[in-house]
This record gives sequence, structure tokens and C-alpha cells, in this order.
Amino acid sequence: MAVTTQYIVQPYRLNKRGKLEAEPAVAASSAENAKQRAEKLSDSRAGVIAFQIAVDAEMGDYGEPVTLARFGSLPEEMD
Repeated sequence: MAVTTQYIVQPYRLNKRGKLEAEPAVAASSAENAKQRAEKLSDSRAGVIAFQIAVDAEMGDYGEPVTLARFGSLPEEMD
């Protein structure tokens, strides 16, 4: 199987203790769609990151994620 590119939007919310908590990730159809979804979600979330990642599902290999857009507060490991 060939390597494919996946586009992911990961929103974060603040939990009751004020710590960032990941919400379910959202798949996007393209880089532009991921950026648009991230921007729209940023109005109601503490933070959102959109990224793309190369995936070889057959081999179980994942490339390094490439950030497409960032909004608001994100976990330190996103820096």
C-alpha cells in the first residue's frame, strides 16, 4: 500500500482543574480544509492545532507531523 497524507484537526479544552485536555480529533479532506476547521473550532476551544502526517498503514509507519495552523493554548509538547 502506498503512503498517504492524512489531515488532522486536534482541539483542546480546559478541564475543571484548568488543564488542557484533548478532545476527539477530527479528520479533514485537505490541508486547506484542516486550516478552516481549526480556525472555526478556535472560537469555542482553548486551543486547536491542524497538522498533516504521512502514513503507511500497511507498514504501520508514520512520518513527522507538519503543523498547518495553531490557535490558542496548546500542550507544551506541541512546541
